[in-house]
Amino acid sequence: MMLGETLVFTTDMLMPVLMVMGGALTLSAFLSGMESGLVELSRLRIRRMMREGNIRARRLQQFLDDPEDCLWTVLAGNTMSNFTAVLLALLSLRDLMVLPENSVQFWVLFGLGGLMFYMICELLPKMLFRQFPVQLCLWFSRPFAVVHALLAPLVAVLQWMSRGLLLITGGRAARRRMFGSREELRQMMRESAEGLTADERVMVDKVLDLQNIPVRDVARPMQGENEIHADMTVIEVLRHCDDPSQVRVPVWSSASDTRRVEGVANLRQLSFLPESEMQRPVGQFLESALYLDEDVRLEALLRVMRRSGQRVVIILDKRRREVGVVSLPDVLKVVFGEVQA
Repeated sequence: MMLGETLVFTTDMLMPVLMVMGGALTLSAFLSGMESGLVELSRLRIRRMMREGNIRARRLQQFLDDPEDCLWTVLAGNTMSNFTAVLLALLSLRDLMVLPENSVQFWVLFGLGGLMFYMICELLPKMLFRQFPVQLCLWFSRPFAVVHALLAPLVAVLQWMSRGLLLITGGRAARRRMFGSREELRQMMRESAEGLTADERVMVDKVLDLQNIPVRDVARPMQGENEIHADMTVIEVLRHCDDPSQVRVPVWSSASDTRRVEGVANLRQLSFLPESEMQRPVGQFLESALYLDEDVRLEALLRVMRRSGQRVVIILDKRRREVGVVSLPDVLKVVFGEVQA
């Protein structure tokens, strides 16, 4: 069946067709921009403006409190407007410009129109709303509320269908978050600079950077550590490790043909052993060693430490050789810096 076999446009329909097509394209551009703006804007800034009595911010916050409903509105409105614009464009090319559907000119013009549509109704509004998300979303909050109200019945049906699919597939809806990303939290800190000291801002920045720092950047090389062997006595180990900041140290295997870390010695616990135990080999009092690759990030290292209860981790290189050691104080030093006694 050919396109629009029962629907034919005439020249006296040109103005209504152009008006409907223009409205559909405008709605598509508007919803595309709002979609990008709602994702990019600072939620904390909107909350602060709402508390200050900004009506537009209060209206916008209602959409942010129910992002699923908001995005369904964008999806439904965009789909309907794009379908309407494309259908009218095809019928106009065929009937008003008298171009057969199988001609090269027909599809060349349609392709050029599609390119213009993408640039003007998709790319341009998304770029503008990403550049000025708060200002533009506030200005267009009322028109978006009108579109949301008009599409509410369709959105309700779509939400009901999506929840049914989640129940069937066992999926879960995404959780709502105060901050969309770490960069948004950094932006909040910059906007609220008067509420934090310079040192506090630096520390929060360093905490956020823990996901980007590999453990090899803070690991102490094994060559710089006091080399403790499993056959050394407890008293020898305590005398050898005279640094009061050291609590746990790696202990090497005493086998002559194998060089590997056998475990970790807790110096604090060893120092409280009875006198009769001081001459026993330290290898009898070891905690199991925890190993991680050198590319693991500090954020993941902290999670592993919390789950395992270990405060010292042995770092392995690409060849699975022990090349360094990281302790909890080493990670804290990244955040708080060097603490002088």
